[in-house]
Amino acid sequence: MIAWFARHPVASNLLMALICILGLATVSNIERETFPDTTASTVLVSISCPGASAVDVDEDICTRLEDAISGTVGLEAFDCLSVDGRTAATAELETGGDIIQFYNDVSSAVSGVNDFPEDAETPSIERGGRTEMIAQIAISGIDGKQGLLEYADELASTLQGVDGVTEATVSGLTDRELRVTFDDKDLRRYGLSSQDVVDAIDARSLQQPLGEVETTEKSLVLRYSDVRRSIADLEDLIVLQNENGGIVRLNDLATVRIVDSDENTQGFINGAQTATIQIMKASEGDSIRIFERVEAILEEERAARPEPFEITVINNMTEIVEERLSLIVSNIVMGVALVFAVMWMFFTLKEALWISAALPVSFLGGLFLMNALGVTISIFTLIALLMAVGLIMDDSIVIAENIDKWPTRVGGKEAAWRGRQEIMPGVLSSFLTTACVFGPLMFLDGDLGQVLKYIPMVLLMTLALSLLEGFLILPHHLSRIGTGTPAEHTERPAARVLERFKEGGVIPTAAALARVRYLTIGSVLGALILSIGLVASGQVKVVGFPEVVGDTIEAKIALTSGIARDRTAANVEQILAGLERVDAQFTPDTDGGAPLVERVLVSYGSNSSVNDNGSNTATVTVDLLEAAKSNVSADEVLQVWRAESGALPDLHQVSFAQNEAGPGGNDIDIDVSGSDLGEIEAAASEVLSRLLDRIDVKEAYSDFYGGRQEVKLTLNEYGYRLQPNAGGHHLTPK
Repeated sequence: MIAWFARHPVASNLLMALICILGLATVSNIERETFPDTTASTVLVSISCPGASAVDVDEDICTRLEDAISGTVGLEAFDCLSVDGRTAATAELETGGDIIQFYNDVSSAVSGVNDFPEDAETPSIERGGRTEMIAQIAISGIDGKQGLLEYADELASTLQGVDGVTEATVSGLTDRELRVTFDDKDLRRYGLSSQDVVDAIDARSLQQPLGEVETTEKSLVLRYSDVRRSIADLEDLIVLQNENGGIVRLNDLATVRIVDSDENTQGFINGAQTATIQIMKASEGDSIRIFERVEAILEEERAARPEPFEITVINNMTEIVEERLSLIVSNIVMGVALVFAVMWMFFTLKEALWISAALPVSFLGGLFLMNALGVTISIFTLIALLMAVGLIMDDSIVIAENIDKWPTRVGGKEAAWRGRQEIMPGVLSSFLTTACVFGPLMFLDGDLGQVLKYIPMVLLMTLALSLLEGFLILPHHLSRIGTGTPAEHTERPAARVLERFKEGGVIPTAAALARVRYLTIGSVLGALILSIGLVASGQVKVVGFPEVVGDTIEAKIALTSGIARDRTAANVEQILAGLERVDAQFTPDTDGGAPLVERVLVSYGSNSSVNDNGSNTATVTVDLLEAAKSNVSADEVLQVWRAESGALPDLHQVSFAQNEAGPGGNDIDIDVSGSDLGEIEAAASEVLSRLLDRIDVKEAYSDFYGGRQEVKLTLNEYGYRLQPNAGGHHLTPK
């Protein structure tokens, strides 16, 4: 086949044209995202039980879940986390299992549990997996929490209708609710208890179907509809009436007002009350195109409302993809230009052009295969393409240089065939060596293995296309340039310099090393041992997954569980004061003196590093000036910010880090297990203390919480004899 392509110019040209056309047609359709999609391997079960302590949740819910799920076929591991008021269980599927069947088995097992506490809500069961956030949107400048929340919900519904957006979740503000506060004196005057009022509200503020009525003319549907959803309607509710027509309304013995359902959940951007919307994409969607559609809607909203209304995009993850795409395009252009310039020094102009053409042809063919196999443009595939640039050009140069030796001996087509045949074993061996080195990455287990496999896939596909181009297309084009003479090459200045360097430097050095072969071998082995020692000693750092460098940093804190929100706010103010000093320190060094800190988002009741979110947690998200203009790395800013924040009181966990993305997780997770909660807590505290004493540990925290302090009540004999209301009923624990 190789000889046939060399003798049939139309075939080579058609093959190159076909690869280019298919690649160009694919460029506009291939999906782009930050990280490739991964197959779910876990099933998540969550159950809420309002008012229950972490211990109660563990004993009454987690234990029953573990008993029900432990016998499921394919179960690799089971983990159940209990916090105040809820539990979250994770069932992990063994490698190679069927996630659909596993999900059905877990759902059936949970549905079969019929002895959960009465207050426990219906279990929520869903498949786990990484969802990709496109961006986070902060809305501010609307007066009143209710108006801000209503607008955020409306905008989230609009954004969720955008093609490719799977979820738009509102946070930073909690739902509003009607709260009824009783007056004890009025309750005693009317002989009512608080439970009597609650029962009256449940019985009289409702909406439910009542059935149907058939008449001779038509059929009617009956519905009782008297739901009280405003302060005035609820205050007008009749709680008590007597035979004489006297009535007692709710406003006669209680006060009704609208409050936040969770006062611990609040958000502020640059000091203004804000609601945030997290936008998640579908696994099949193109992140950049989806964000462009989202941004178009946001522009319409900005134009429709006057100041101080503002919609701010923070933590835009598509910028990372765009930066990487710009990087690889610039590297390709630069690589082609440099290769062409160097080749022109040793080859004719036409030869240099055809050698350089190997890179774009191979990349276009690789993009076509990626799209055909469902592989997207992501950080990992871009890494593979960047690695392929040098390998592709090396192969093309070697093939072209070897073909260039033959035209003076035989005809052009024969020279192309002979030169290609001569170098083929070496080039194929190089390709197979690369496949042996990177190929095993395709067979790694776990979430990290699912994303790392795309590096060898894309790299080997692109290199295979480069071999196709180098053996079937490039030789034909070189064979038609001309026969040439040896003088045409040896007389070029670059060729003379290279020959002089070879004769005067390379050959004598190789000869000297060969004469002291034992010293040479020993030096190579010593360098190998030194390389291994640098890794083993920690001089060369080993991380499971490198940070994705960005312009968004975060400070997350968690104080003692149940602590007042004012104490958390005081810690946040201390962190913000430190951030102001950091901004003042680095701003003078930025391009044009632009502020280093562009915007600050404070989210109370939110910390993704812990599970006990509430009044004790908060997250400060900071968008920095882009790295090209800030002249300082995000890691350096974080280090100074941590120092400027100083010691924080009542602290349980703190984290200063870049905004996390991808499947990396913590560097090290340590599980402490046992049957006695006290012993587990003591062991976890001891391990945490020792870890924090190490100089190589930057951050460490424990997710074991004793829960909030609780007051335990029991009735004595006198309590059981009490009659707290006029109905004559004795007091009971219920």
